[in-house]
Amino acid sequence: MSFSKNVVHCRRCLATTIRPYSGGSNTVESTTKMNARAMPAVQWRVLAQVKDFLSKLSNDSNFQNVLNKEFARILQKIQPSVYGTEIARNFKQTADVEPKKSEVKTVDLENSSNESNNSNTEVTTQVIPKTEGGINFPKVLNGLGISFTNKDPPKEVVPKWKADNLVISQSGMSSRTRHVIFSIAQAETIESKLHRVEGLTNHIKQYPEAKNNAVKGGAIRLLLRVRHRTKELHVQAAISEALTILGYSNPLPGRGIRILSIDGGGIRGILVLEMLKKLEEITGKRVHEMFDFICGVSTGAILACSLGILQKDLDQIQKNYKKLSTQVFTQSTIKGTSSLVWSHSYYDTALWEKLLKMELGEETLIRTSRNKNTPKVAAVSAVVNHERVSAYIFRNYSLPWRVQSQYMGSNEHQIWQAARASAAAPTYFEEYKLGNLLHQDGGILVNNPTAVAIHEAKLLWPDSPIQCIVSFGTGRTVPTHLASDNTNMQAANVSSWKNKFMKILDSATDTEAVNTMLNDLLPSNVYYRFNPYLTEMLSMVEIDPFKLEQLEKDAIMYLRRNEDKFQRAAKTLLEKRTSTQKVMDWVHLQKELLGVNGK
Repeated sequence: MSFSKNVVHCRRCLATTIRPYSGGSNTVESTTKMNARAMPAVQWRVLAQVKDFLSKLSNDSNFQNVLNKEFARILQKIQPSVYGTEIARNFKQTADVEPKKSEVKTVDLENSSNESNNSNTEVTTQVIPKTEGGINFPKVLNGLGISFTNKDPPKEVVPKWKADNLVISQSGMSSRTRHVIFSIAQAETIESKLHRVEGLTNHIKQYPEAKNNAVKGGAIRLLLRVRHRTKELHVQAAISEALTILGYSNPLPGRGIRILSIDGGGIRGILVLEMLKKLEEITGKRVHEMFDFICGVSTGAILACSLGILQKDLDQIQKNYKKLSTQVFTQSTIKGTSSLVWSHSYYDTALWEKLLKMELGEETLIRTSRNKNTPKVAAVSAVVNHERVSAYIFRNYSLPWRVQSQYMGSNEHQIWQAARASAAAPTYFEEYKLGNLLHQDGGILVNNPTAVAIHEAKLLWPDSPIQCIVSFGTGRTVPTHLASDNTNMQAANVSSWKNKFMKILDSATDTEAVNTMLNDLLPSNVYYRFNPYLTEMLSMVEIDPFKLEQLEKDAIMYLRRNEDKFQRAAKTLLEKRTSTQKVMDWVHLQKELLGVNGK
């Protein structure tokens, strides 16, 4: 029989159905002459199931018409001797139900090749199984890339180089960076510009070393051009973040750099709020409008984030300040002491973190640069797990290319994390771990961050003069050597270990030593230090309403006595940029746009 010559394509005991096809004689026709109309019922069933599945992919009439035409073309070209048996094989291999006996006649193809001339061929009865929900055939149309199982829709495939921070060569890094920059230059629509600018931002975040390649490749010049031509605010916001990551700073609005520095001091930060209200009253401007750079430590860091980044109202901040202090610093002695022994924190650190998240939010610091009215903000903490205790700066900006700060720092953390790390006062709250660094209150190292603020600001605007520095303290008492009597003078005896420790801590957190140095170095019309004298030096965790009221009274009294000094500071802050400076800014911008600076 000619049928046996074509079944050599399958040698795995595949059971398939034989149907007699009669012609002009009683012999079986050669399978090479079989067409689609002569296909066995099993193969028809499989193809019908395929067509039914594909027809469910879309209800569009055009899709259905194309599908019908394609299947008609397939049926015209199909060779049942080859493709038909392949369909049956895949159909059999993917079946997951045990086969049952049936009246359909089948034959063992492997044996049939050797016994095709034997009229007593062994016949078995078997049917191709079906699954409960229909025929399962994942390999039939493998080339179409269609899944035939009832699974969830496949997730978007992300290239591995985008998903993982892999180590790549310098040449590969340069190539990728050039490609990203070129894609921004080729963008035409608003959405494509936005998408590609954010792609550059994400690329530099993933590979910080790509920043140098981007600057050398003209990324700053390109972004400035796009920003100049684009009016859409959301695109300009994305460009502002990208420029900030690249270390670009916009020209200053005033004559020079205006710096605000806020000391640590816990609840005594209420004094700072009262003094800032006075400045806002005189100038008629909000805090974030008066200053270009705001730096704080401990409670000053919380105020810097609230005023500079979140741009909250002073009255609302003061109200929330008292509310949060009451919630956190209300603690029973027994619970606080036991917590101090076990976790080295007297107060509930988990509650403190929860309240900070609610009050400051979880947005990353660098992303806050999307708001063009946001000043540069820095929060200072102390890293205590290094060989030497060192300052760490949480920034919402990035330093320019080839510029290195004397302090460690990052802009990748969230706002609340910066405040949490900077205000992790020893014994009050637990140390705060970020990555491999262990942070404590920055006040143990630099409780007056004015010098740190000057250093950072000059790195951002190296060619600009300092217009005004306003430094706020959180209260002080009359120095011992200025007191009129010596009633509090102790006898010259050997001091206790506790007394020695407290004296060392007091010396480390002293704020007036920095003030004395800066007061000698800077002109009087540039540097203004405000630090009220207090009737009673309150603890950082004081929540007694009467004592807090006295604190506010001391602030008001200090404002009255220093009215003239506040007026002079306000006048300095309001000095505008000169015409010469504006011309130089325009010239510098044109150089950037034309690439004269070689960037």
